[in-house]
Amino acid sequence: MFNYRKWVALAVAMFSLCAGQVHAEERPQVAEQVVAYIGEQGVKVWTLRIGERAANEALVQVEGVDHDWNMRIQKMQVEKTAKDTRYYTTVDGQKFVTLIVQGMWGGELYLPGEPQPLSVGYSEGVSRQGNAQAFLTDYLAAQK
Repeated sequence: MFNYRKWVALAVAMFSLCAGQVHAEERPQVAEQVVAYIGEQGVKVWTLRIGERAANEALVQVEGVDHDWNMRIQKMQVEKTAKDTRYYTTVDGQKFVTLIVQGMWGGELYLPGEPQPLSVGYSEGVSRQGNAQAFLTDYLAAQK
């Protein structure tokens, strides 16, 4: 038979478990829409702002390339200038600019070890196919 102390201990344990579960399921803020670029040889680049705008970070996934980065979602830094927007990460300890977008309509995709960039351009149709929350879920699952 449960006495008062056991009930309180059980309630505290259940609350702690529930609170821990809520904490484990917290998700970072992301933009509402994925922005996609398509390019040469069927390449697609998916981008999604993650965190506060001021953090200047995005999730980036490259699809349709014969490269180690194919389908890998990476968190990158975003640097906006008057001329373009640059998405970069660190490769071999060095800053590596992966995507340069000029205006929204044109840009270049650079992949480590590849001698030339691939031209890409914004695609409204492909962007509409993206799901920001599903993209975030895929990224978070890969981090575990």
